[in-house]
Amino acid sequence: MRTTILATAALAMFGCSAPQHTDDTPNQQNPANVNYVGGPYGYTQGSVIQNIQFVGKVDPQGAAGTADYGALTMAPISLASYHNDPNVKFLFISGVARWCAPCNDEQTQVPTIQAKYEPKGVRFLETLIEGQQRGTPATEKDLNFWASFHSLHVGIALDPTDAIHQYADIAAFPLNMLVSTSDMKIQLMQVGEITDLDSTLAQYAP
Repeated sequence: MRTTILATAALAMFGCSAPQHTDDTPNQQNPANVNYVGGPYGYTQGSVIQNIQFVGKVDPQGAAGTADYGALTMAPISLASYHNDPNVKFLFISGVARWCAPCNDEQTQVPTIQAKYEPKGVRFLETLIEGQQRGTPATEKDLNFWASFHSLHVGIALDPTDAIHQYADIAAFPLNMLVSTSDMKIQLMQVGEITDLDSTLAQYAP
């Protein structure tokens, strides 16, 4: 029993571990003719995040929405779209896996937190990296399940190249980042579950 308790505590503190991602590509992911902050781009808190390209779904009504994600069409989602939206001040990004217990636990806060902070200019983007099986890339089916099971109306995207995990010294789930969209600098980076999203976001969007 003691071993089980310690294992559970470790998961809550450090997240669900995954194979280490090695980035051996140039960190200049910004297509030509796109309005985005210039490089150099970095992987640490305080650096400018590159313009990562995802594919996913967003409820157009946000926190007030009732969209069935299964009926929405997959579409490109880039960080540049948030940078160029005058109504967005911060972007909260979560790299998650469907099989990850701390990732699922963190979701219980999201609907309420989204409703509170969306009017303050905070947007939420969840990047679903792995599906139900550890090591298996997430699919649109996983995305639809994630949205329905957790009653989410945030942006949910697939990250087929696992670009988000370039931003952690250790590859783990969840990986949470808060980005200031005016300069696309990473304000906060945390590996592992954030147990109190409210107090965390209140530091940046009071």
